[in-house]
Amino acid sequence: MCADCHRQLLACQWTESTRGSALSAGNLTLSDNVLPVSSWGVYRGVLKQTLALLKYGQQANLGIWLGYQLGKHWQTSRFSHPQNPVVVPIPLHTTRLKQRGYNQAALIAQGFCRVTGFSLAEHALVRTKATNAMHSLGVHERQANLTGAFQLGTKLPSRFRPILFIDDIYTTGTTAHAAVLPLAEAGYSISGITTVARAVFASPSAR
Repeated sequence: MCADCHRQLLACQWTESTRGSALSAGNLTLSDNVLPVSSWGVYRGVLKQTLALLKYGQQANLGIWLGYQLGKHWQTSRFSHPQNPVVVPIPLHTTRLKQRGYNQAALIAQGFCRVTGFSLAEHALVRTKATNAMHSLGVHERQANLTGAFQLGTKLPSRFRPILFIDDIYTTGTTAHAAVLPLAEAGYSISGITTVARAVFASPSAR
């Protein structure tokens, strides 16, 4: 990564004035529980371009770097953190994984865990349904697209440790909700979701 790109990416992260705002943090409702959601930066500009390169441009090294930045953000943020969580990346379906060659969320999680020292449970969750691209779908279409898309994996962490989910982008929360559900229903304590980027909408209707 060139020095100018590095500088522009670092400029995308939340500043001290925005870290406590509803933009850098939020909540995801799961039954009666409200899960905290935090993100490193806004999904626009150079960060949006970088995530596109990570997902579609075979730039796997960007995932580790972004995860490292997310980990540093996590360590210095003002939000309350769970004690020694297990990190679970949102999985890809095997078809998409073969096409891309890697799961970008897993790479981000690897970088995140290198900084924080948390354990990584990359195969605690599997994606059993090949879903359609969702960037152009509304909330209800996303929900229908993701119904039954995830199930428990074969390498599950201890139920005595909380689960922290990691993904590249948080948009409407539909993917996060669908992914969290199987582990929550199996009795795991879910501490929250953290992502590299968060989409910011101009109006509620855009959600």
